[in-house]
Amino acid sequence: MRDQKKFKKMIHRSRDSLFSDVVKRYLRNPAAVIGGVILLVIVFVCIFANVLVPEELVTAYDAGAMLSPPSAEHWFGTDNLGRDLFARVIYGARITVGIGVGATLVSLVIGAAIASICALFKKADLVIMRVIDVVTCVPSILLALVLLAIMGGSVLNMMVTLTIVSVPGFVLRIRSVLLGVVDQDYIHAARVSGTRPLKLVLRHILPNAIDPIIVDATMTISSMMLSAAGLSFIGVGVAPPAPEWGAMLNYAQDYFKTAPYMALFPGAAIALTALSINLVGDGLRDALDPKTGK
Repeated sequence: MRDQKKFKKMIHRSRDSLFSDVVKRYLRNPAAVIGGVILLVIVFVCIFANVLVPEELVTAYDAGAMLSPPSAEHWFGTDNLGRDLFARVIYGARITVGIGVGATLVSLVIGAAIASICALFKKADLVIMRVIDVVTCVPSILLALVLLAIMGGSVLNMMVTLTIVSVPGFVLRIRSVLLGVVDQDYIHAARVSGTRPLKLVLRHILPNAIDPIIVDATMTISSMMLSAAGLSFIGVGVAPPAPEWGAMLNYAQDYFKTAPYMALFPGAAIALTALSINLVGDGLRDALDPKTGK
């Protein structure tokens, strides 16, 4: 019993030491720290948007202040309908970033489940990979356009569309990582000892492949967010009057010469968010695997 307790304490200490090493390596990366700070601010804005700006301002029309430039009353100015752009950018963060995070998490779970089946069962892997090959033959943007044309533009439909489009890529990337883990001796020993497949995946396979999966998921959030904004920009994404950043850029096209700030602020929000997520992803990659930074 004492030996088991000592062994558990050693495991906890090694995990704490590993976590502290990762944190230290991450903090030594200035770009990653800056990206993390910016991302924390954006997350704070998404969570506490109601505290920062009253929700009524998102759709409130002011006929006497249409196309007003930035001022003390309207920090980001107003759009062609007199709506406050600062409020719309703040609440648009919830939609654009929420779509990116939500679609990534759902795609990650589905992709990891399918990839685990591929890694454990060769016959299933053969069938699933042929299906993936067929699906990946269709350009993702074309598939997204078709799905949104069928389902209609909304936040939920956008998340479902991006999830469907992204799952094959997650399956391929996670499968390549898991195949290297499955060949390890301790996995073979666990299978011989009669460990059930679900327990084997959750306790032995995924935990030992989690580092590259986390980095991949982090980097995917920005691409999901950009895809959502791009689809809304061309008019097939989130339907108005929702303050989605890509849709706001779409509205600003006709007023680019007379009111360039209409495109400046949502465009800057998209670029800044994508940049911060990519910086965090690069920092996590270097912190989790120091060899990549050399």
